[in-house]
Amino acid sequence: MNRILAVALASLALAACQREAPAPVATDAPAAAAQATDATAVVATETTMAQAGVQPGPGAIDDKAFAGKFTGTLPCADCPGIDETLELGADGSFTLTDVYRERPQGTATLQGTWSSDADGKRIRLDPGSKTEVDRLFAIEDNDTLVPLGADGERVAGAPDMRLKRGK
Repeated sequence: MNRILAVALASLALAACQREAPAPVATDAPAAAAQATDATAVVATETTMAQAGVQPGPGAIDDKAFAGKFTGTLPCADCPGIDETLELGADGSFTLTDVYRERPQGTATLQGTWSSDADGKRIRLDPGSKTEVDRLFAIEDNDTLVPLGADGERVAGAPDMRLKRGK
C-alpha cells in the first residue's frame, strides 16, 4: 500500500510541473482491473459481432453476402480485349482469371484473399505474394465493380470498365 501511495504522489508531483492537467492515477488496483475487464468485454463484443456478420461503420458491406462472380471485358493495348472473371469467395478467398483474346497461352490466373474497406466503397485483392501487387476495385453498386489504378483512383481517360455480377 505504501508503494502505491508513493507512486501516486510522485505522479502528482510530476504532473504539477506540466502545463496540462494530469491524467488520473489509479490508486485502487481492483478498480483498475475492473476497468480493464470492461474494455476487454467491449473488444470481445465487437469481435463477436464481426463474426456474426455485423459490419461496423456506416456504408460497410457484408463480405459474405457480397461474395460472388463478376465478369467483364477490359481494354488491351495489343489485343482485342481481356475477358476478366473475378470470383469472390464468402470465405475471403478470390480467383481472378484474365483471358487475353487472340493470344496463345493468353490466360493468367491470380489467387489470394479479398477484403472490403471499412466504408464499403472498395475491395482489395491481396494475392499473398511479394511479386504481385494488390488490386483495387471500386464498389459502384451491389452488382458492379470498377477496376482502379495502383493509386486507388479510376484510370483517367480509360474507356468504361466494369465487372458485372454473373449468375
